[in-house]
Amino acid sequence: MGIMSSLRRRAVAGLAVLVTVSATLALAGCSLLPNSGTKQVSKDVNTQTFTPQGGKPDATLNIASGSENKEVAAAIQLAADRSNVAITMHYMGSLDIMSVLKNGGKATTGSLSYDAVWPASSMWISMGDTKHIVKDATSTSTTPIVFGIAKSKAVALGWANEDGTTKPVATADIITAVTRGDLKFSMTSATQSNSGASAYLAFMTALRGGDGPLTEADLNNKNLTTQVKTLLSGVDRSSGSSDWLKDMVVANPDRFDAMVNYESLVIQADKTLTKNGHDPLLAVYPADGIAVSDSPLGYVDRGQNLKDSFDSFAKALASQDAKLEFERAGRRTGLGGVVSYATDSSVKESFRSDWGITTDASALKTIPLPAASVIDSALNVYQTALRKPSWTIWVVDYSGSMSGDGKDGVVKGLNAALNPAQAKAAYIEPADGDVNILIPFESEAHDPIKATGTNTDDLLSKATATEASGGTDIYLGLDAALQQLPSEAEASQYTTAIVLMTDGRSVTDNQGAFESDYKTNGRDLPIFSIMFGDADSSQLNSLASLSNAKVFDGRSGDLAAVFRQVKGFN
Repeated sequence: MGIMSSLRRRAVAGLAVLVTVSATLALAGCSLLPNSGTKQVSKDVNTQTFTPQGGKPDATLNIASGSENKEVAAAIQLAADRSNVAITMHYMGSLDIMSVLKNGGKATTGSLSYDAVWPASSMWISMGDTKHIVKDATSTSTTPIVFGIAKSKAVALGWANEDGTTKPVATADIITAVTRGDLKFSMTSATQSNSGASAYLAFMTALRGGDGPLTEADLNNKNLTTQVKTLLSGVDRSSGSSDWLKDMVVANPDRFDAMVNYESLVIQADKTLTKNGHDPLLAVYPADGIAVSDSPLGYVDRGQNLKDSFDSFAKALASQDAKLEFERAGRRTGLGGVVSYATDSSVKESFRSDWGITTDASALKTIPLPAASVIDSALNVYQTALRKPSWTIWVVDYSGSMSGDGKDGVVKGLNAALNPAQAKAAYIEPADGDVNILIPFESEAHDPIKATGTNTDDLLSKATATEASGGTDIYLGLDAALQQLPSEAEASQYTTAIVLMTDGRSVTDNQGAFESDYKTNGRDLPIFSIMFGDADSSQLNSLASLSNAKVFDGRSGDLAAVFRQVKGFN
C-alpha cells in the first residue's frame, strides 16, 4: 500500500541515525492521582505516600492496595495525621494482592514486604491467605458494582427517565440489549480486577436465580454459561484496572458510553463529565443481583511487630471524620448506606438521584459470595470459555540492542502469557477462540507468525529462534500489524489490541505516516507498549494517546508480571 511504501523509503533513508533517549516516565498512562492534600507522591504513580502532619511518624506501613483507593486519599491522609503513622500505598490488581498473600506478605519479585492489605473485596483475602497471616480484616466502606451508562443511551434503551432516575433493569434485559446490538460496554478483566470478577459472579448468580451462592454445578450448567457468554460478548474494551477504565471513559465520552465499574468510580467519572459539559453516566443496578465490594483492610502478620501502629491507623480510618471523607468520594458507610447524605452538601453532590444513584441500601439485591474454590473454578471458566476472544498482535523489537537479556526477557514474557501451562497460574491462558500474531521487527518488519487457540508452540519457537540484529523502526512493525487485523465482519467477535515491545527509539521519522495510516483504518484499536532499556517514552506515550491505551514499564525485572498485566487489558 502507499503508506507502507512511504514508510519503507523513509526507513532506508534514516537508518544511519540512531538516537537513544533514556526513559524517565514509569508506567506512563496510568490513572491520575486526585488532588487530595497528600503530602508526598512518588514519581511512580502506582505508589503514593501519606506523611503525617505531626512531624516524625511513629512508624511506616506498606499497604498492598487496590487502585480504586486512589479516590479516598483524603480519608487516608486524615487517618495518617490522627495516628501519626506514615502510609505508603502500593496500588496493584486484585490478583497481585492475592499473590502477595500466597507469598507470605512479600512481593513476588524484589525484597519489598507488606504490612497490610487493602483489596476491593474480601474474596481476594479468602483466596490468597492460605498461610493465615491476615489479622483483623475489617470493611472500611462499601460500593456496589454497577453499569454506568450515558444518560442519552440509558433513556434510549428505556432504562431511565429524562430526569436521570432509572427504572428496574434485569440482567436478562442487558443480554437482550447486547444481542440486538444496542449496548456495548467496557469492563475490567474478571481474572485480573475485582470489579470485573465481582460483576461476572453477579451476572452468573442473577441469571441462575435463587438466593444461595454459586456452586460447581452451576458452572457446568450449559444454559447458564451460554447466557453469560452472550452478555460478555458486549464487552468492547477490556482493562486490568478499574481506575484506569474510569479515566479512559472520562477522557473519551464520545467513544465510550457504557462501562461496568464501582458505583464510587461512576460518581467520580460523573463529577468530571458534568464539569466538562458531557452527559453523565447513570448508575444502573441490575435488579436481580449485584455484587458489593466491602474494601477490607487487614494486618499482614509477618512477625514485624507493627500491629499497634496498624491498629492506630485502622481506628483513625474508622472515625466519623474519615467516614465522611469516604462518603464524599462516593463510598458507602454504615451497613452499606450513606450516613451523611442528609447533612453534608459534598456527600449529596456525590450521591445524586439524577445520576441514577440510590442511597437506599435495602433497594439493592446483593449476591452472596461463593466459596474460594468455586471462585477459582469460575475464573478459569471465564478465561477459557466465556470471555470474548482476544485478537492480539505482538510487535516485538529484535534490533541489535535487544540481544542477550532483552530478547531473553521478551521470550520469557511471551511464554508467561502464551504458553498455556505457564499462563494458567495467572488466569491468562489462551482459549480456543483466541488469535495471537507475532511480528518481529528491526529495520524491517518480519513476516507474521499466527497462532490460533492454544496452539502457540510454533509462535513461541519462532520468538526464540529469531536473532536480534539491525536497527529499530517501530512504525514499520506497527504498520505491518495493521495489515493483520480481523476483517470488518469479524472485528466485533474479538477484543483486539496491538502490543508493542521495544528498548529504543525509532530511527526514522515515520510517526506522522503511521498515525495517518492508523486513523485511515478507522478502528478502535489500542496500542499497548512495554518499554525496555532506553525505550523512548515520548514515542510510546504518543501511541497510547492516539489509541486510548497505556504504556507498561518492563524494566522492573519481573517481565512475566508485566506481560500478565498487559493481558489483563486484552
